[in-house]
Amino acid sequence: MSNDPTRPVPTDAAAFRLRALDGRRHVSRLARSVHSGRVAAQLREAILGGQLPAGTPLVEMRLAEQLGVSRGPVRSALQTLETEGLVRTLRNGRTESRGFDRDDLHDLFLVRFELESTAIQWGVARHSDLAPVSEAFESIEREGAATRHLVDLDVEYHRAVVEFSGSRFLVNAWLAVAPVIQAAIAIGNRELATRDPASTYARIVESHGKLNEALTAYDAEAACRLLAKQFTLTQSMFWKGASA
Repeated sequence: MSNDPTRPVPTDAAAFRLRALDGRRHVSRLARSVHSGRVAAQLREAILGGQLPAGTPLVEMRLAEQLGVSRGPVRSALQTLETEGLVRTLRNGRTESRGFDRDDLHDLFLVRFELESTAIQWGVARHSDLAPVSEAFESIEREGAATRHLVDLDVEYHRAVVEFSGSRFLVNAWLAVAPVIQAAIAIGNRELATRDPASTYARIVESHGKLNEALTAYDAEAACRLLAKQFTLTQSMFWKGASA
């Protein structure tokens, strides 16, 4: 076969090369996405935990060096955090942390309660299927300990509660704040799980179990009351974890 670069490439060979190129581009984009998600998660927890207080400059090159990634994932992560309200871009183009204080935590969980309590009321009114919610609770029970993965299962449970509403737009609204909620839960659980993992896990299972019982009975009033109590506890755990 000739290697003459001026010779027309057969259509099937050209298509193969294009597919290979597209494949490499896809892998590259996927890698950037994975790195961006990891960077966003680290910066998100640092902002909520107080390591990056309000006004802290967030310089792409410096962050890339500290986190061992290129500037692309850092840039994408900062854009994500800006949509979440955790960073802002100034008129001069520089980016800084917006910080996270008690008022922000109260605001976050007030919004979360409005979304999830609305989901419960709509789901009960529509008598929606509760099987996904029950399955999510069983996953929490099977975890058996206060692990990092338990935070993911906690968030997945509450996502199932929101999906119980039957409203995709309500779910989308919840998903917009879900990463910040997850970071707050992670910070609260981390210190308490280290000091007393058994009681921390038992408390999480108990609070979700009671909520699940109320939902199974399609008792919206009781479920919303338990939800409010659970969120008060989560906020208390956050401050204990953040101040540790």
